[in-house]
Amino acid sequence: MTPEHLAKAVEDIPSLRAVFVTAMPDCLLFGSWLHAESDWDEEQVATYFGDLFRANREGLKALGSWSSEMQVTIEAPDHLIILHELTADFVCACVFERGAALGMVRLHTRRLLQRISDSLPSFEAEQRPRGVRVMEFLNRYAPDPHAVLLRVSLRTRLSMDELNEPQKLTDEQIALVEQTACGILGLQTLNI
Repeated sequence: MTPEHLAKAVEDIPSLRAVFVTAMPDCLLFGSWLHAESDWDEEQVATYFGDLFRANREGLKALGSWSSEMQVTIEAPDHLIILHELTADFVCACVFERGAALGMVRLHTRRLLQRISDSLPSFEAEQRPRGVRVMEFLNRYAPDPHAVLLRVSLRTRLSMDELNEPQKLTDEQIALVEQTACGILGLQTLNI
C-alpha cells in the first residue's frame, strides 16, 4: 500500500487523525497515514495496536464469543480509536478526534476499511521463527527490557550468544525460553 493511496483513501474524513495498518501475527507496521499535527511513532503505535487486537481476540475466544467480524472501539480522553481486522494478515486502527460523533465515525470507518482492503496484497504473511517472536515479545513487555536477556539466560542456562540468535534455537530451547518468558511476565501463555 503506497502512502499516496492511503492519503487518497482518507482525504474526505475531516475528524480522522491517523490510520495504522498492521501486518499480523508479528504486529509490524505495513502502512500508515498521520495528520500533519501528529508526531506519534508509527511503528510503535502499530505494534501495540496489533498486540491489543490479538489480546482482545484471545480474550473473546476464551469467553467463546469471538467472531471474525469483531471490531474494537476505544474511547480515550482525546481520541476515539477503532480497531478492525481486515484479513487474517492485517489489522487496521483508525484514530479519530474525540468529539466526532460515533455514528459518523463508524460510517467513515466502514468506507475507509473497504478502500484499504481493496488495496491490500493477497499473500499469506510469512511466519518468522517462534524463537524470534518470543524474544521480541519479551523485549517489548518485560519490566526491565535492558536486563531481560540476562534474566532469560540465567533461568534457561542458555548462553547470551544463543539468545542473541533466537532463530537458531531448537524446539526444546524455544519451549524453555517461552516458559521463562511466561514466568517473567506473569502469563499463562504468550499467545503469539
